[in-house]
Amino acid sequence: MIKKIFLGILVFLSMIDFKSVYSEIFIKAKVNNQIITNFDVKNEKNYLLALNPNFRNLSDENINRYAIDSVINEKIKKIEIEKKDEILKNKNVIEKVIQDLYSGIGISNIEDFKEHLIKYDINLSTVEKKIAIEVAWNDYIVQKFNNAVLVDESKIRDKIKRLSEKNYIDNILLSEIIFTIKENESFDKKFETIKKSILNIGFEETAKIYSLSESKKNGGKIGWVYKSQLSNKISEQVGNIKVGEFTEPITVPGGFIILKLIDKKNQLVEINEEEEFKKAVNFETNRQLTMYSTLHYKRVYNRAVINEF
Repeated sequence: MIKKIFLGILVFLSMIDFKSVYSEIFIKAKVNNQIITNFDVKNEKNYLLALNPNFRNLSDENINRYAIDSVINEKIKKIEIEKKDEILKNKNVIEKVIQDLYSGIGISNIEDFKEHLIKYDINLSTVEKKIAIEVAWNDYIVQKFNNAVLVDESKIRDKIKRLSEKNYIDNILLSEIIFTIKENESFDKKFETIKKSILNIGFEETAKIYSLSESKKNGGKIGWVYKSQLSNKISEQVGNIKVGEFTEPITVPGGFIILKLIDKKNQLVEINEEEEFKKAVNFETNRQLTMYSTLHYKRVYNRAVINEF
């Protein structure tokens, strides 16, 4: 009986054209000797298309480039956090991020999202694994740099006090793209690539691809902020653009930031000083952690051995 089964397996295996199967798989890149195959890039491409409808307006060449960069970025983060055993299954956070993802593309529940993913040959577990890496990276950055965050609370309270004395306050709605320059990479070329992407697929979709900020998951949206909360340099740049426009890259610690002015209003407000204080401290803390995340990723990237084929 066992002989018959064994012979049957041999017959079945003899019918498979292994040369044909394996010839379809080839290496696209290596990160520290970890392989990225054409199937990895194809899956990433499908993932990007599933979550970014405007990607369908791009050429295959551009989508493939975005997909390769995205896989390399994820691989670098995964290698770094695995050194620290940081990939934890924080189910509640992952579920919340996934909910934000499908809400952002107009899907109201998880079952409809699963059906949507199937159309792109993706399953929910793939999305969960990808989100788990991003969540673990953010947790890793908080653990590593939280003690380095310095928030001048007295300065924040003084600003809020001055705001509370005004009748009308400039309130602006912003989105951001934070990026860095690799070694031997041209700043002009990098900005031109990002600028073309913004013009082709929009600021929000471009943020999802290129931005190193935590806000990339929401298309770079920061939300409403008081203009007075911004640094003088950033406030001046934002003040020079109209609603719907974006700034030139502004130098910030660790890299560059591009800001889009989504909306603005000069409104009469009654400020709850304690509530605004908490919001301002949280805003500044997240800003600094984003800066440290950008700087650390740049260091890790520069240490990595990356080869594309």
